[in-house]
Amino acid sequence: MEPGMTTKTVRNLFLFLFFVCSLTACAQQQSAPTSASASASASASASDNQQISDYVRKAFNVPSNVGIAVKDVEKSSIEGLREVKLEFTTEKGTQAESAWVTKDNRLVIGRLMDMSEDPFKKNWAKVNLKDVPSTGNPDAKVIIVEYSDFQCPYCSQAHQTIEQLLKDYGTKVKVVFKHLPLEMHNWAEDAAVAGACVAQQNNDAFWQLSHFFFTNQGTVKKETLQTSVIDATKTLGVNPDQLKQCMDSRQTLALVKANEAEAASLGFSSTPSFLINGRPVIGAIDLASFKKIVDEALAGS
Repeated sequence: MEPGMTTKTVRNLFLFLFFVCSLTACAQQQSAPTSASASASASASASDNQQISDYVRKAFNVPSNVGIAVKDVEKSSIEGLREVKLEFTTEKGTQAESAWVTKDNRLVIGRLMDMSEDPFKKNWAKVNLKDVPSTGNPDAKVIIVEYSDFQCPYCSQAHQTIEQLLKDYGTKVKVVFKHLPLEMHNWAEDAAVAGACVAQQNNDAFWQLSHFFFTNQGTVKKETLQTSVIDATKTLGVNPDQLKQCMDSRQTLALVKANEAEAASLGFSSTPSFLINGRPVIGAIDLASFKKIVDEALAGS
């Protein structure tokens, strides 16, 4: 697994895209439908759903504090299979997973993928590239979108890799920054808000500030973050009064949340995560591995 910082979500219980498991270990196979009454059918469906819930809890060792609900989907997305939604609930919210039940009582959990669509193009369509902090050649053939957290130590490592890539590839690459502050980091969201405030005034100043955060993670404090940001940008063409007002009002929080939502739509819940011409890359991979991916993107562009 690539190194990275991960949020504690129910999705961590499922480190797979496609999984088939037999339900016969917990109960007998389903009998064929009969002309039973509607109430009997509902009772049977409830029984089947409880069987699925019990099996999933055992198969994936789901903790007792995580609730599991199984709900029928009226029209299955796979012809011939019964579709259900598995809902996993904790005090922090609910996470849903699609699942299908075969006629021979096997459970398929994962994602339904449309092979008529290019996955990289599908990813790319979810990314907003307008009015975002960027560096490198605006017309580069390879665009690297970085989803990062200023307080994450792995992101600091990745920052050095990205800087070297920009030096080595010159006009061939462009880097775009997206905010993905993790809840486990006490000043990460404040830094993201501040960074977005600076980016609204001066793109180059944003990249200087990001370098400041990544190289001073051990000394930055939540209580003095605003002062640190103003000091770090005072010679970079940023209006300090406007910046302070933006940080005080958390004017850019909605933008940060939009970045987080975009990352979630791509399946990213850890930092750093990257999208390279639509190709997802998770973790602070080494320079050689990163170069291989960039070279492949250049060859395919």
